[in-house]
Amino acid sequence: MENMQRLTYAKGIYGEEEKLAVMRSLDSGWLSGGVETRSFEKEFAEWFGLKHALTVNSGSSADLVALQSINLPKGSEVITNAGAAFPTTVTAMSYLGLVPVFVDVKDLCIDPDEIEKAISLKTKALMFAHTFGFMPDMSRITEIVKKHNLKLIEDVCDAVGSKQNGKLAGTFGDVSTVSFYPAHHMTTGEGGMVMTNDTLNYREELSIRNWGADCTCGDMGGCVNRFNNPPFDHRYYYTRMGGNFQITEMQAAFGREQLKRLDGFIDIRRRNYNILARELGEPECGEISPFIYPLFSRNKMRDMARLNEVGIDTRTMFAGNIVKHPAFKNIGRIVGDLKNSDRILNEGYFVGVAPHLTEENMLYIAKEIKCLR
Repeated sequence: MENMQRLTYAKGIYGEEEKLAVMRSLDSGWLSGGVETRSFEKEFAEWFGLKHALTVNSGSSADLVALQSINLPKGSEVITNAGAAFPTTVTAMSYLGLVPVFVDVKDLCIDPDEIEKAISLKTKALMFAHTFGFMPDMSRITEIVKKHNLKLIEDVCDAVGSKQNGKLAGTFGDVSTVSFYPAHHMTTGEGGMVMTNDTLNYREELSIRNWGADCTCGDMGGCVNRFNNPPFDHRYYYTRMGGNFQITEMQAAFGREQLKRLDGFIDIRRRNYNILARELGEPECGEISPFIYPLFSRNKMRDMARLNEVGIDTRTMFAGNIVKHPAFKNIGRIVGDLKNSDRILNEGYFVGVAPHLTEENMLYIAKEIKCLR
């Protein structure tokens, strides 16, 4: 057992190209907010088919910047999923004085029926993650958003490359976010991205990311209005609350090389997911770009422990039901009984499908899962 290869659920994959890119950025002498960063943003936006992409230092920061950029009044309600949720979306709401409204999920995704039940006069936005790469009925979601004049923020941290009817996750709403944490579809070590087609919204995002500065020229300090607003230097004129959420040039250079690998990474994730699905007699992944392979068991902790013993890494489905955690027990509003979210908490866990896992690895994982049944 001591020499057993551990099949981790995720692993950052990179090579000489990323190392050389980092050295290239170091040799340029410009360590933040330069050519590499702007090029990475442009290339990433093009991959998604969107007008604007803005780098930030984490997926958590991406959620905060995205939500702040739509300028909701304090006390506004934002509907989100309770099941298989991650803290960052809810935390961003609380930091900004907004009220999370928790609804149940269906097939791991936010349930459109529950969204409609939750809408009140205070509801201003819908913000949810495409959990594990799965997507809710986005036609229905966009109908609801349009009918009630809501803003839609898509968290695509788990779902880069997922599609529904040929349309990418992250391109349905007003703003979308991505994480480049090492476990995700591509990595910059740490980092994230905020994306939009709305130029005015992009300028809000840019200002928030850069300390709240009014200047959004975005050209390494080349502000065209520096001396036109005395006594202020426009580069240091602050018109909104913000922070320093920037990534480094080294991360951006690394990310540009990772982006070249992204389509291949997604193909392997789908292959690995489908091997498990076929072996376990379950549906294949179709258009989604899977983050993991979900499993349910009434003996969840026992099964996770047994898989761990045979070298297979597992994780619970994030927060399970997030409203059951101490930090989120007494905030916001709950709609419905959240029975599916409770099932995720009590029975849900997952194994990996990441690109470092081989076909042989996946067959071994399938064999060991079948031994639990």
